[in-house]
Amino acid sequence: MFIGHFAPAMVAATHPKAPGLGTLFVAGQLVDFGFFGLALAGIENFRITPGITEMVPLDLYDMPYTHSLLGSTIWAAAFALLIWLVTRNRTGALIGGAVVLSHWFLDLLVHAPDLTLAGSPPKMGLVLWNYPMIEMPLELLITFGALTFS
Repeated sequence: MFIGHFAPAMVAATHPKAPGLGTLFVAGQLVDFGFFGLALAGIENFRITPGITEMVPLDLYDMPYTHSLLGSTIWAAAFALLIWLVTRNRTGALIGGAVVLSHWFLDLLVHAPDLTLAGSPPKMGLVLWNYPMIEMPLELLITFGALTFS
């Protein structure tokens, strides 16, 4: 799931009290921004393993702070708090937080079993990255469906 993470942002942007689309685009990718920052700092870890899935050679074996459901929820709450502190728009803050949290659920569709609930097993993922003829049309459908909706 790459461009698919922008779909919730596009749908959310249709709400009259939503933050701007640019803010929502950041929300849709915030968990990945956090992951790569934490990986660069040596806090979360991945390795390149050709063939781990058909589409993506990343073995995302250690990402409890960003790609666990609990971690994603904390990132979502922090982003919502930031939006609220800047705008005092409670509805917009909740919308922004929901877009951040949507990242985990979309990743659940495509990732190999590397997502967790709270940072430890069980690891989950429906591995659609092993089925490009399903994953790519699904991602395009989600993205262009959201664009059509907005």
